[in-house]
Order: sequence, then C-alpha cells, then structure tokens
Amino acid sequence: MLTWINENAKWVIAIFAVGIALGLLAMDRTPEQSHQYPIGRVDGVEIPYAEFNNRVNRITETNYRGQNLSDEQRAQLRNNIFQSFVQQELLKVQFDENALYASVAEMKAELKNNPDVVRRLVGEEAQQRVYAIQANSASEQEAAQNVQTFIQTLPKFLLDTAFDKAAFDAWLETPAAYEWLNMQNYEQELKTMTIPLHQLQIFVTANAHPTSLESQWNVNNRLVSQDVEVAFTSANDFQVDSASVDSLKVNAYFDAHQDSFFVTKDQVRLAYAYLPIQPTAKDEEEIRKYAMTVYYQVKDSNSTSSFEEMAKVASEDVGTAANGGLLGDYTARGTWVKEFEDVAFALDSGAISEPVRTKFGYHIIQSLGKMKDSTGTEKVKAAHILFSVTASPETIDSLEKILAGIKSAVEESDSSFIDAAAARKVPVRETAWLGRDDEIQEVGFVGGLSAFAFVNKERPDLAEGKVSGALKNNDFVIVVNRIETLEAGKRNIGPYYEQIKRNLLLQESKDAAAHYLNSVAEKVKAVELVTDSATGSAKADTSVEKVTIEKATASFDGFVPGIGYSNPTLFRILSQQKVGEWGEPVVTNDGAAMVKILNRSVPDTTAAKTALTEDLANTWRFGYAMLFNEYVQNLEKAANVESNLDLYYRE
Repeated sequence: MLTWINENAKWVIAIFAVGIALGLLAMDRTPEQSHQYPIGRVDGVEIPYAEFNNRVNRITETNYRGQNLSDEQRAQLRNNIFQSFVQQELLKVQFDENALYASVAEMKAELKNNPDVVRRLVGEEAQQRVYAIQANSASEQEAAQNVQTFIQTLPKFLLDTAFDKAAFDAWLETPAAYEWLNMQNYEQELKTMTIPLHQLQIFVTANAHPTSLESQWNVNNRLVSQDVEVAFTSANDFQVDSASVDSLKVNAYFDAHQDSFFVTKDQVRLAYAYLPIQPTAKDEEEIRKYAMTVYYQVKDSNSTSSFEEMAKVASEDVGTAANGGLLGDYTARGTWVKEFEDVAFALDSGAISEPVRTKFGYHIIQSLGKMKDSTGTEKVKAAHILFSVTASPETIDSLEKILAGIKSAVEESDSSFIDAAAARKVPVRETAWLGRDDEIQEVGFVGGLSAFAFVNKERPDLAEGKVSGALKNNDFVIVVNRIETLEAGKRNIGPYYEQIKRNLLLQESKDAAAHYLNSVAEKVKAVELVTDSATGSAKADTSVEKVTIEKATASFDGFVPGIGYSNPTLFRILSQQKVGEWGEPVVTNDGAAMVKILNRSVPDTTAAKTALTEDLANTWRFGYAMLFNEYVQNLEKAANVESNLDLYYRE
C-alpha cells in the first residue's frame, strides 16, 4: 500500500486537495439557507458576506499560503477580519459626518510619496500578465516573443536598476499609469480610507497640544529620586475566612457600584460533560504495526523508497520531515530522551532501528554516522520517522456515542443533564460566564461551542436544543448544556459575583496586614539595616515577623517593593511625606507598607532640559497615536454590533 502511495503521490495529493476544497466550501454553507444573510451589522448597516469571505480568502492566500491553520487560528483570523469591517464602517460614518474626502492634490501626493508601494503593485500585476501571455501562447518561441514585446511597453522605472524618481513622477502624470487594475484599487483605497483616515486623525487630535508644563510634570516625576527605607507585609500572610464575605456583602457592594459592572456583551454559563481523548491499547498496537510496516519497507533493498523519502511523506515530526527526518548535526548525549538516545548511540553508521517507543510516539531511527570531538565526547548524527500515538477515529466515535446518549436522554426522556451524565459515568463541570469568543478554561478552544451557546437571531431554527451535539478538539470530546444566559446592556451581578467576593476578601486581608504593621511599627523603626560588604548595598531585614524591610531608590514613576510601580499610593507617599520620618502604614496593592524618606535629589538643569525636550517629542510621536486608537475603540464600544459569524462558520 505504501509503495503504491509513493508511486502515485501526486494523484493522491490532488484528490486529497479537491476533497479539502469541497469540504471548505461546504463548511461555509448554512443548512437549508436560501437567503444570503449578512455576516454582521454595525448600527444597522449590513456587512455583506461575500465581501467578508473574499477578504478572508485573500488574506489567507497572501499571509498563510501553505500553512495548515488550526480551527482556533481560523476562528481568530475571522474574528480579526470581522473587527476590521466594523472599524471600517464606523470610520466611514465619521468621514461623512465631518465631510472628510480626498482631493486630487492629496491623491497625487500620496502616489508620489509612496513609489515603493506603486512599484510593488504594478510589478505584481505585470508578472501576472506575463504568466497569462505564456499560458495563452501556442509555443515557447511565441511566448518568449510576446513576453519581450510586453516588457518593452512597461514603464522604465520598473526595469531600470537605479530608480529614477523624476521618470516615476512623470509616469504618474500619464493616463497609462491608471490603466493598471492594482493602481485603480490603490487609488480607491487612498480615496475611501487612507486619506480620510489621516484627516480624521488630525481632526481628533487637533486640540491635544502637549505643553511644557505637562512635560515638566512628567520629567519631575521621573527624574526626582528619593532614597527610602520601606517596610512591607504581604496580604498572603493574613488570609481571612472565605465565609467572612457572604452574599449580603457582595450584593451590597454591587448595589453601591452598579455602573462598574455593566455587561458589555452577551454572556452564557454552561454545564459540560467531557471525556478525554486518549489512545486505547488497540490504537497503540495498530500504530506500532504501521510503524513496523514502514520499517520493513525502508529496510527492503528492493524498495523504491529511501529512508529520507519515506520520512518526508510518513513522519509526523513537522520540524524534520521536510529534511528527510534529519535531527540536526552531530549530537552528544543529553539532548534526546533516553529511550531514543540509547538506540541512536547503539546503531552502527547507516543502520536503521526497529520502531522505538518514547513519550512522543514510535520512532524509526537511522544512524548517519558517529564521531568524537576534541574532548573525546561521542556524538551521533541521526534521522528519524515519527509516528504519533493518537486516538483512532473508532475510539473517538465511541466517546461521541457515549455523549450522544446524554443528549438523547435529556431531549427525549426528559432526564436532567447531570443525571444523564452520571448514569454514563461521565464527569460534569460548570463554566464561568463566557462571552461569544471565550473558551472553556479547562478544555480550550472547541469549534462549534459559540454557535451552540449563542442562538443566532437571524436563524433561531438552527438552535440544537437543550444539549449540543458532540464537540471536540485534540484533547476532549464534550457535550454542552446552557444553564443561564445574559444579554448585553444590563447591569448584573452574575458575571461579577466571584470577582467582587475575591476583591472584598483581598481588601480584608490588606486591612489586616495594615493593622498588623501598625502594631509592630515601633519595632520596625528600631531596625538598623546592615550594609553588605561585598555589594555595598543594604541587606533586607526580616527580623520583625511577617515584615520585610529594605532600602530602595524611588521615583514617582518607578517601582518600590511592597508598594508597586507608579501608582497613586506611591505618589501620595513620596509627595506628602517629610524627609527623615517614618510614615503611617498604608494599604497597598499587595498588602501594607510604611516608608521612611532618607533624602531627595533633583536632576541638574542640563539633564532636566534634555529630558523635557525628549518628553515633548515623545508626546507628539506616541501620544496622538494612542489618543486616536482610544477614539476608535470608544466608537466600537458605543456601536451596536451584530455578528453572524456563527451562522456561517459552525465547525
């Protein structure tokens, strides 16, 4: 069988590729769909599926050609592209409302200022035309003549080794420049997005002028340093009983801070029954038998397949298969796992081993030579063919049948999800609140989960019922039951209950830490830090129980142990506390701390001026980009965005 596959590999691959293409086409179709639904809406404006799908295909072909993307990677790519469509629609509204458009002068300036982009676009299209000429010519001689004739018509800046900017600018003034399809598309992009976007950036950031006063403030915060002693305790040393924060306290906190717990997206809580995907003893034996079959073939002197060729088509080690299974250069012991290493070093040069079992699977190993380096260390050069030990389709089918029984029991016999799973000895867990693109933490990405969990408003008839069909990834097969759903736009304690409780418990621990630190404050003040003779710096002191005392150099924008990095607590201490005195214990992010400022130092005038100039420049360079990004993010948050990704992609 393997010999036949090797001899007919190109046909097998071609048939397999056709099967993949048909499968992908089928995957993009919703069952019984006679109406072309939009892929989504932004404030009621439809995003056409065809445009979205074309962009997905174009980006996949351009950026991921030849790569075998996982379901998770494909889903993430589609989500990112969908977001780009959302941003595009929101920005178009801003362009229209603010009368932003591209003038002829701006278009020409963009083209003249981006010769590399134009040369690439025209060059790519010229190459495509060459391919078309060659394909449509009757003979190689005719093709060569036609290609040469075509090349003579190309603008000189594409052919000359040295780029002639003047010739490029002159070409842009001719009608021929705009007969190229890629140029027309680029012009359209400049007209509808690039130039109006640049105008909008100027419009949005027009009133955001950095001032010397603001920069002076930033410079002082960064450069004014203070030598301090800091004593701190960790909240971890003052754990409180979880029962001390009950539902009354959590609800009271929520009621007092409801605006902090706005539900920004649809969420759902799920119960899921799961079975791990693990190979059975039968699977193991079948893979070992297959590995032995390959072993006999590469050992067969009459075989047409060499070890290197077989590694390329049969090995499941993607990192070495393309190189015929080669595992790098000569290698000493200690690099490979022991089972592999023992066999590799025992083989004579050129010898091939029977399949060797390691945690990675079965390896057929070929020794490509031995040597000793200048230190006398023995090294081996080896190649291998790897067969991973994975669950067979039959094993996975058997797991899916068990879970299908749970679905049937719930939907046909009115059994509860938990009882149906327990009857089949399948464990059940509940998820935290999940958004549309979230994963079950213990399981990871599972294709089809979102499509089940969130019923599509366009096609509610596609909802699967109380329990999902079997969903799987590489590690688990699961079925899912909805427990509770929550629509965006509400203020609800549900998704935030555990978070609020954790925060309240942490606050109690931090308060306890501060109370304790206050009780031992006099002991802390009596401690004299000892200088390490080797390093010249003060040693940390832990003589007071649960307290660490250290010396540090602090700034408003810096880090201080026990207090953290550039936070309001640090700013209050450094700006308000007197030099030479210990301050009162204060609650910090991690517990509690008290600080003694030993001295303050300010930068010299030259350093301050240099830092001020740099701060102003950085504000211009980075500040406005951050401001505009925040503006676009706020547009997205305020928009009514509907996604139909789950309608089209339900894998």
